[in-house]
Amino acid sequence: MALLLPLSGPAAAVGRDLLDAATLALFDSPETDLVLRPRDTSGTGEGARAAAREILGEGIRLVIGPLFAGSTRALAPLVRPARTMVLSLSNDAAVAAPPVHVLGFRPEEQLERILRHARAEGLARIALLAPDDAYGRRVVEAWRRLAPVLGLDPALVLTYGDDETELSDRLRPFTAYDARRRALAARIAELEVRADDPAVRRELQELRSRDTWGPPPFDAVLIADGGLRLRSVAALLRYYDAGAGTVRLLGTARWLEGDGEKALVRRPEFAGARIAAPDLDLARAFAARFRDIFGRDPAPVAVLAYDAVAAVVAVRRRADRLDPRALLTPRGFRGFAGILRLRPDGTAQHGLAVYEVGPAGLELVDPAPTRFDFAAGTPSRGGSSTVANQKRTMASATR
Repeated sequence: MALLLPLSGPAAAVGRDLLDAATLALFDSPETDLVLRPRDTSGTGEGARAAAREILGEGIRLVIGPLFAGSTRALAPLVRPARTMVLSLSNDAAVAAPPVHVLGFRPEEQLERILRHARAEGLARIALLAPDDAYGRRVVEAWRRLAPVLGLDPALVLTYGDDETELSDRLRPFTAYDARRRALAARIAELEVRADDPAVRRELQELRSRDTWGPPPFDAVLIADGGLRLRSVAALLRYYDAGAGTVRLLGTARWLEGDGEKALVRRPEFAGARIAAPDLDLARAFAARFRDIFGRDPAPVAVLAYDAVAAVVAVRRRADRLDPRALLTPRGFRGFAGILRLRPDGTAQHGLAVYEVGPAGLELVDPAPTRFDFAAGTPSRGGSSTVANQKRTMASATR
């Protein structure tokens, strides 16, 4: 099988991690007769097309990669006539159309996971804050499709750019801050005429220490962002009495990019927030395995390269020859990224967990499913996911 990766260019370091992870998957299955044929895409569309022409000329009918949506889009017209299956490592559903599949953790499925969890927890008024970029636009589009299904208000959305002053000006009315300030003043005035009552005096003392009275227009807010912008949004929400401690903050795995987990734990504006993400115990187990062999930490996406190769190995074991169509089993596969299966539309479905930001780190509150529920077409709990159990069944088809 071919590996189409950015082995040169700006993403070469990530490409090297992907290649090493794929190689490690074969190393962990020494009895296999599969061979990896790496090809460099340089991270560009033209590089991906050139690599695709080369592997098609060699008769290869299964490709893992490319990494980027643009490279995947560029090679698609070449592989479709040849019916060559592509397992792209992108997370962009827009480039998914069989035989091209995308394995990445899509923001759309993370959005659905955290929203369904929040609704099950009784949160009914949920707002969405999303950046005005490609990621944010995908989340907003998914939100507008999903919100009516979950009984949420699809219009309760605010998008923003990089200007923090503009964001602050827009968040102020979105959180009904001024209306709640006026409500506080009115309440204090109402109570002051009865200040001789000890209970009223105690309430007045408490109210005078606050900036607002009454809840914001939502009881939870999902921030689909990461890095510095995420921290700015969370801090401004708290400033307007609509952040942690007043409402539940929700997020996606984008919160964890870079040093995200450490940053979340250190900041009070994220206390009690919940996010949807792949099983972190499994991700850490993969990172430790990779580090033991290669002496460095892998890029987060490298786990998908490992699992893709391991899934192909599992399919190959059960047949005289490799038939890529066997990867379409509705039972899916287990790996270091959790359970995964390819959907008919070319996207991948993953089992995701929900974590809460606690004082000591991220705490598991809703485990990732361990098998797929075929009747409902959704993941099924089937018990808690543990590293020990997952490693025993790594990349085997779920029973």
